[in-house]
Amino acid sequence: AIMAPLKPGELHFSDIIGHWAQGDIEKLVDLGVINGYSDNSFKPDNNITRAEFTTILTKAFELSQQTGKVFADTAEHWACDMISAAAYHGIINGYDDNTFGPDDPITREQMVAVIVRAIELVPETGKLDFIDNDRTSDWARGSMDIAVENGIINGYPDNTIRPQGLATRAEAVTVVVRALDKQEK
Repeated sequence: AIMAPLKPGELHFSDIIGHWAQGDIEKLVDLGVINGYSDNSFKPDNNITRAEFTTILTKAFELSQQTGKVFADTAEHWACDMISAAAYHGIINGYDDNTFGPDDPITREQMVAVIVRAIELVPETGKLDFIDNDRTSDWARGSMDIAVENGIINGYPDNTIRPQGLATRAEAVTVVVRALDKQEK
């Protein structure tokens, strides 16, 4: 069933009014990709787990529900099907063959590596000059560079990119919305 689009101001998450990601949050909530909590909050600055991010991504990109890899630690997990679908499409990886760490908070570099694969950007190392570039893991560097170059993720005002920083719900939403926009162009 397709729900009628919400009119501006129809969403009543008390804690996103005036938040820098309010528009993007409303967009993904409208699309049914992410929800708030039963107490009518969204908690935009809370961390987001690897399972939650994978679920948002799988829904946002309408990945077909194919059965892919089931990790030992996702078999009984609420997001098992979403994680399996994303693995089938080659978008997510585990830490190793058996471990996905679904309830671990996702880092900014993990999030970016996943989103770059989702929209099939070719990782490429550019000349980013964030003061903490050296903190980006080798496996994530090309993804981080191409994502910044394409405006999918930004650094912070203090000229850091914080690759090991834990992504917030608001950051995750923003990255997904920008990636969707990029894909549509």
